[in-house]
Amino acid sequence: MRDKLVVSKPIYELVRQLKNAGYIAYIVGGAIRDLMLGREPKDYDISTSATPEEIRAVFGRRNARIIGKRFQLVHVRMGPDIIEISTFRRSPESTGQIPGKARPRPVPENMIFRDNDFGTAEEDAWRRDFTVNALFYDPVNDDLLDYTGCGIDDMHAGIVRSIGEPGLRFEEDPVRVLRALKLVGQYGFTLDPATEAAVRTSGSLIEHTPASRFSLEIEKILKSAYCDGILNAFHDCDFLQYCLPYLELNWNSPPRAYAMQLLAERGRRILEGRYRSSISLAMAVIALPFIEAEIGFGQHGRLWTKNYAALTAIRRIIKEVFQPHNMIKRLAVSAQSILSLQPDFFNPDKKRDKLLHSHGYEHAREMLMLQNAVLWQDERLIAKWPKPLEAGKHPRPTRRKRRRPKPQPRLRPDTAYPAEH
Repeated sequence: MRDKLVVSKPIYELVRQLKNAGYIAYIVGGAIRDLMLGREPKDYDISTSATPEEIRAVFGRRNARIIGKRFQLVHVRMGPDIIEISTFRRSPESTGQIPGKARPRPVPENMIFRDNDFGTAEEDAWRRDFTVNALFYDPVNDDLLDYTGCGIDDMHAGIVRSIGEPGLRFEEDPVRVLRALKLVGQYGFTLDPATEAAVRTSGSLIEHTPASRFSLEIEKILKSAYCDGILNAFHDCDFLQYCLPYLELNWNSPPRAYAMQLLAERGRRILEGRYRSSISLAMAVIALPFIEAEIGFGQHGRLWTKNYAALTAIRRIIKEVFQPHNMIKRLAVSAQSILSLQPDFFNPDKKRDKLLHSHGYEHAREMLMLQNAVLWQDERLIAKWPKPLEAGKHPRPTRRKRRRPKPQPRLRPDTAYPAEH
């Protein structure tokens, strides 16, 4: 006899509204995993028998927006949150190249480009990637459905098992390789033998994934509190070379080991509620040891001299570390700011109040505290560089007001010059 899964009130209400409108609706995906493992879900996905247009009719066009082409779904606004609702799918009838659309190179024969063939809840379960992702939960009636017959047992055993033939499923959507390894890194699951064998031989298929979608998946990993574990899982299954080749190339180096220590500390602080899950901070954490190795003083934690050449090197190294992904510009700029401020914390000539109130101080301080926890363990740094709320108690440095010159009276055109005769 299992305990009832406790979901948030807005999610319960959303499912109830769909059911009251005459549709079948379930919570699906990662939220069920988290609930069964006693974790707080970071987000919820809903799947229903209602079509996207019918979902919009239930929640109103102002609160519901249809998005996506390859996989059409609806974003429903519930207060400050946006909940993703999909319609039950069945396996698509057509795969491979889309007629009339040229691609720069051949794609896998079974790769899916359109996934909008609607179906039943059971058909939807069987077309999903792994058994632990094919569990459906109705919070109104407290029903947990396991159409594959393996999902609940695999959850308890911590096994990632592909639904159907693993190689075919990865060919249909190469991102499934990445998601399998995320389950390993985030939950400590293990791949079943057939799935692991396919993961090791299917990694290169990820190169057929659209660059924007691939980069979005990398950003989700960087945002995660389990980023270090996921990257380790990628390396262990020879997949990191396709995601972050610079990191794989330098895997056995001291900078990589130091970066993993910093990422692990960041993850602990996120889970404790002390840090936000900032992508730019994760980028800075990974890049910092490699920056120190190239332009620093030859030892971790010694940082570097701040000058124009250093700032140029920071930009270049960040780009190299995260190739081939074009990270969102504001994330890269924020990571550069975090890193460029690090030497200022140890510069006696830098005015403390100015740094306390500088733009980017909060994330830069978080980076500083990660280094302090892993390397220096200096309590004086914590006292000297307070959290932003505490920093707000310090008066902002005053600026001398520049006196503006009094405006000179402007002559009318007819008085500017002597009249011509």
